[in-house]
Amino acid sequence: MNSPDGVLIIDKPAGWTSHDVVAKIRNLTRVRKVGHTGTLDPFATGVLPLTLGRATRLTNYFQASDKIYRGVMRFGFATDTYDVDGRPLGEDTRPELDRGRLEEIFGRYQGTLQQTLPPFSAKKFKGKPLYAYARAGVEVSPPTKEVTIHALELIAVDGCEAEFELSCSAGTYARSLAHDIGAEYGCGAHLVRLRRTKSGEFPIEAAVALGTGTGEGLEYHPRDFFLGHLLPLGSLLPEIPAIVISDGDRNKLLHGMDLNLLTSDWEAETLRLVDTSGDLVALGRRVQSFDPAVSQPARWVRVHPTVVLAGK
Repeated sequence: MNSPDGVLIIDKPAGWTSHDVVAKIRNLTRVRKVGHTGTLDPFATGVLPLTLGRATRLTNYFQASDKIYRGVMRFGFATDTYDVDGRPLGEDTRPELDRGRLEEIFGRYQGTLQQTLPPFSAKKFKGKPLYAYARAGVEVSPPTKEVTIHALELIAVDGCEAEFELSCSAGTYARSLAHDIGAEYGCGAHLVRLRRTKSGEFPIEAAVALGTGTGEGLEYHPRDFFLGHLLPLGSLLPEIPAIVISDGDRNKLLHGMDLNLLTSDWEAETLRLVDTSGDLVALGRRVQSFDPAVSQPARWVRVHPTVVLAGK
């Protein structure tokens, strides 16, 4: 049986880890190579793109893409995990939120900033994941990382809860954002709901559920259902300019050889190399451009293959 290749967008249910979903899809589709393109916390739901077969070679490209979330922050107390699954770190003050004050604080959490990683996370500190220290009761100074908040919009305020929409760079922790905003507001806060509505090029509208029903009554979709929703290799990474290559050039790529190609996208650093049928053969890095006559809109470029998808 030939292994299907492409991306399957799953609407992750609450209570599942991202690895749980990978394992289940591997079992249901009988595809050995399955990966995910960015972890969602167990309590979170929404877009979880899975790479199947040769598409797993593109995982790093998808992991680096921007994300959009819709969520709810609950003010009144913080938790040790920064979310609803954690242990409360104080009494519940149940504040009536001031929308104007919240919008002012939200405005300060946009742009490029240093974010402190939550103590219960898989990111490593001195060779160990942060959650290992937290579970052992060992206090460490968690590292920070640079993230970019493209937009943070306050959607609604209801008592001590605030609904928001977040557009951000990969690796941004929405629960750290809730924790920090709660601290600045002065009463603590944690994340109670989070739904990823877009991951890179993959929107929630294209996502499919694991099955019908919920909990113990969940009935999983059959193999053909998932394979029927698989996005083929040729449709992926549309933001990267494409060059159609010949059969001869395709064979050269299989041997790791550089190609000299004519393209109007000669300034692009990365290029998609597709065959005449539109299938994605490889991704390549431009290593050299050759100056043409001034009147010509295209240039010859030398392209080095970085990810080869053709072949086995």
